[in-house]
Amino acid sequence: MRPLFPVLPFASDETPLSWAARQAAFHTGGRLAPFLNDFDLRLSALASGERDTVLRLCEIAGQDPAPVLRNTIAATGKRRYHLRDEDISVAFTTGPVTRYCPLCVKEDRASEPRPGAGLRHRIAWRLAPVRTCARHGLALVEARSGTWDDIAHELQVIVPRDEAALDSLAAAQAQRAPSPLQDWVLDRLAGRSGPDWLDAQGIEQAVRATEMLGAVLTFGPDRKAAEMTGQMWDAAGRAGWDVTAGGETAIRAALSELMETGPRSRGIARPRGCYGMLFSWLSASRLARDPGPIRDILRAHILDTVPVTRGHVVLGTPVTEPQVGTVASVAAAEGLHPLTLRNILVAKGVVPVSRQHDPCGHIIVRHAEVDPVVHRLKNAVPVTQLPEVLGASRPLVAALLDLGLLRRIQDQALLVSKWGKAVEGADIEALRVRLERDVMPVEVPSDQLVPLAKAAEKTRLRLTRILELLFAGHLTRARRLQNTGGFTAIIVDPTEIKRLVETPRPGMRASLAFMMLGVSPTAGRRLIADGDGAPLLQSDGQGADPWVRPEAMAAFRRTFAIKKRLSLETGLKSGTVDRIIKEHRVPPIFDPRRIGATIYRRSDLPEALTV
Repeated sequence: MRPLFPVLPFASDETPLSWAARQAAFHTGGRLAPFLNDFDLRLSALASGERDTVLRLCEIAGQDPAPVLRNTIAATGKRRYHLRDEDISVAFTTGPVTRYCPLCVKEDRASEPRPGAGLRHRIAWRLAPVRTCARHGLALVEARSGTWDDIAHELQVIVPRDEAALDSLAAAQAQRAPSPLQDWVLDRLAGRSGPDWLDAQGIEQAVRATEMLGAVLTFGPDRKAAEMTGQMWDAAGRAGWDVTAGGETAIRAALSELMETGPRSRGIARPRGCYGMLFSWLSASRLARDPGPIRDILRAHILDTVPVTRGHVVLGTPVTEPQVGTVASVAAAEGLHPLTLRNILVAKGVVPVSRQHDPCGHIIVRHAEVDPVVHRLKNAVPVTQLPEVLGASRPLVAALLDLGLLRRIQDQALLVSKWGKAVEGADIEALRVRLERDVMPVEVPSDQLVPLAKAAEKTRLRLTRILELLFAGHLTRARRLQNTGGFTAIIVDPTEIKRLVETPRPGMRASLAFMMLGVSPTAGRRLIADGDGAPLLQSDGQGADPWVRPEAMAAFRRTFAIKKRLSLETGLKSGTVDRIIKEHRVPPIFDPRRIGATIYRRSDLPEALTV
């Protein structure tokens, strides 16, 4: 069969239906459906993008099929389509609605003398996110007759014939630039890249997530999707773009903002009330299509911020490990009084002091932060039970507490509760292990060895001093009676103790060492405290003022430098020291706010600050 003549070439920006309608107007002066029927082609087949129909039409018109197929929205299943490299649903198209720009229509008519032969229905106008004419900066007109042939999008019969009517339509449309979301959609279909988070998912997933999030941000959580107009969706896409273009970090920030301003029930934000149509869409039991990564982001955010119980279904998936809960729910699950737990969490810094009087059901806490505190609480031993547990007298228990070998759960401000006076179970076990490891067992004791209380009486020393010597490893003759538990089993030699205290010890009290180093007592105590690793300044014994040996001071000074003393050591002005440190970006070994002093490792200092 010879192709139609003269040839009317396919325009790269139009749809196959548009080209077929122009062929009908050009060759017959009539409508699309009769023209297709003349060649035994069905309008419905062309509208659904059947490949054979498109190829046959190209053969009839003498047209290379490649550009036509490129602009074909081809049906792939029930309400599913394919356009270029993208899988989309019918919702991503305008469906039976025809969008057009009145000024583009005027230009098309002027380009072709034959009526209707120049009217091109752009492929971009068939896409739901495209609502603005990029050429003229006008909101597109929407038209629908409600008849069966709406699927043809036949501009030849849809647009007004009167030029004045087109001018009136143009004047009535909002003037605006295309939204960034619209630009991204067209760029993606053209093979150009955009923001990483959007590019990493399906085109429809990205658009839907952007518009839904933008709708809640713009119109609030009470607005329903069914109430949205085309212009409202355009505004939503613009607002959503500012967020989703920034990826997951920006999305999480927007979700946090919505939660902060959203409604609350008993002090707790509820996802449905905060996220409105976004939550309704993502929580639907039967989603027609995969919503993409936005669902995982919202679910993770909800689990991070909203108390839920194990097994509760959040966005279609049961919760296996809740991440947050309220103080009241944690207390109920662990068999603790909620006020007691709240006060302890405030003391531990898990709950801000500003919320210490809030109802326990209104305070959200992270299980990862609360579980260790609860574990310590449930394994704690009240001070009143320590004599029996440790096999120790009350004065000896008091000495252990003074030395810091036993630690109370709470700080002094909260010792009014029984839990505040309880002692860490881990400390009790650590003491038992040290006694068994460091003190040699014996079945028959020597006559020179006596219990700790008797040794204090004979030497006229406080129990704290004897315990310091014992746990520092200086009492070499100390023994542990077999078949006897706790401190009752410990026997020591008073003569050895007297000899040790009468012989001057090399070194100094920690308080004097702190003065020599130029740090405050608070900072100094942190230097000798056991933290995540070994203490920076080694000391013998524990308690309020332990002993620091000369070799410990020398080791500290060799290894570390305290900023406030660097000017004395180097002879430089303090401002010069600050400038050199800043220029060489020397990092302190710890956060100065945590330690109370700025300390550097000498190996990190530049040559100008070495001595």
